[in-house]
Amino acid sequence: MDFVTGKKIANFFKSRKLAVVLIFLIILFSIIGTHIPQKSALKPDVYNTWKANHPAQAYYFEKLGLTHLFSSFIFVSLALLLFINTLFCTKNMLTGVYRRLGNQQFQKKAYISELENSTTLQTEKGIMDVISDVSSVLKHEGYKVSQEDNCIFAEKNRFGIIGTSFFHLCILFIILAAVYGSTGRMEGDIRLIEGQALSEEHGNYIFVNEGPFFNENHQKFDISLEKFYPDYKDEAGTPLGPAGKLAITENGQKVKTDMVYLNNLMTYKGYTFLGNVYGLAPLLILRNPDGTVYSGSYITASDLDKSGRYVASFDLGDTGIEGGLMVYMTSPLTQKITESGAEQTPIMFLKLFYKGKEIYDGTLRLNETIKISDMYLGFYDIKYWSNFYVVKDEGILPVYAGIGLLTFSLVMIFFIVPKRVWIEVTENENATEIYIGGRADKFRFLYEEEYSSLVNKIEERLNHGTN
Repeated sequence: MDFVTGKKIANFFKSRKLAVVLIFLIILFSIIGTHIPQKSALKPDVYNTWKANHPAQAYYFEKLGLTHLFSSFIFVSLALLLFINTLFCTKNMLTGVYRRLGNQQFQKKAYISELENSTTLQTEKGIMDVISDVSSVLKHEGYKVSQEDNCIFAEKNRFGIIGTSFFHLCILFIILAAVYGSTGRMEGDIRLIEGQALSEEHGNYIFVNEGPFFNENHQKFDISLEKFYPDYKDEAGTPLGPAGKLAITENGQKVKTDMVYLNNLMTYKGYTFLGNVYGLAPLLILRNPDGTVYSGSYITASDLDKSGRYVASFDLGDTGIEGGLMVYMTSPLTQKITESGAEQTPIMFLKLFYKGKEIYDGTLRLNETIKISDMYLGFYDIKYWSNFYVVKDEGILPVYAGIGLLTFSLVMIFFIVPKRVWIEVTENENATEIYIGGRADKFRFLYEEEYSSLVNKIEERLNHGTN
C-alpha cells in the first residue's frame, strides 16, 4: 500500500462526516429494534405468542434479520466502524496533544501582534527587570512560566488540552465495556416455590439467554425462596407489593438473605435478582389403593387476568389423565374481618380428562381427596411460587466507570480551559517595549476580561513595583 492510499484510508476513517452518519444509523436501527420484538431479548413463549399473532410480520422481519437486529451483521458492522472512526480521531488528537505538550512555543512580536488579544507596553526599566516583573505577575496569576532569551511563554490549565482526547478515549472504553458485557452476559428466569432450593445452573432456569463468551460460567450456589408475601409491608407498615425472601447458600452455609421486591434488588457475586411474576402452587398427590404415593408435585398456577384466581393445566403422572385447575384463597362469610384481615383457606376447582373425555368436575378443599378409578387424588398443601429475573453482567461496572470518566472529561473540556500568553521584550534607545498576546483554547470572548486584567496587573507592576 503506497503513502497516498494509506492517507486516503486514514482520512476516511477519521472523518467527522462518517461519525455523524454512523451515529445517525445506529440511532435509527436502535429505534427500529425497540419497536420490533427481538428474539434474544424475549422469553421463547412470549416471542412465539407474538409470532403466532403476527405471522406475516414475523415472516418478513425474520427474513430481513430484524428480529435479531442488535446481533446482526449490519448493526455490529456499524458499531465496529464507529469504534474505528473514534479510534482514528483519538489517535490524531493524541498526536496533536503530545506535540503541544512537548512544545513551549516561544513567539516573536510578529506573531503576537496577530492575536485577537494583544497589547504593547513601554517602560524605562531594563530588559532583565521587565522579564522578572512580568514573570512574577504571571506566576501569581497561576501561570506556568518558561523563558528563552527575551521571550516568555506562560500556560495555565495546561492539561486541559487532553480533555477532548480523554472524552474520545472514554467513548472507546464504554464501547468495549458494552461489548464485553453483552458477550459475557447471562440473563434468565428461575422459578422457586416457597421452601424450594435450586442450584444456579443452566438447567434450572425456565428461560435463559447466555452471551457467546459466558461459557456456561454458572456459579452453582443454591438459591431458595424462604417466604413469599403477596402484600409485603415493611417495619413501618408501608405496603411494598409482592416480595420474596431469598437466601443464598454455598457449601451448606447460608451466606446472604434479602427481601426482593419492586425497587429493591438483591446482588451476590455479580448476580442481580429481581422480582418477577408469582402465583399459587397447590400440592396434588396421587396415591395407589394401598395408600402409597404413585406421583405428586406442586402445580404452579398463574393469575392471568389479575382476578386473584390462579389457573393451571397439568398431566397426572403417566396415567394419561390430563387436568385443569383454578385455585384461590377464600374465607367463610361468617368470618369476622379484623384490621389484620380474615384468615383465608384455599379452594380448588378441578377438572380431569381421560382421552378427551371429562371424568371429574368438582371442588377440592385442603386435605380432601377424590377417587379416580381405583386411585385417590388429594389436595394436601399450597404455597406461593415466584419467578426471579437473574442477571449477571460483568460489563455493568466498567460501563458505569466509563460514564463517570466521561463526565469528568466533560468537566475538563468546559471548565479546565487551557490559556496561553506570549511575551517578547525588546529594548531600543528610548524605552523597553513589551509585546503581550494571549489566547484561550475555548470561550475566547470570555477570556478577554481575564486578559485585560492580566495586562493591567503587569502594567501596574512595571509602573509601581507591586502586584
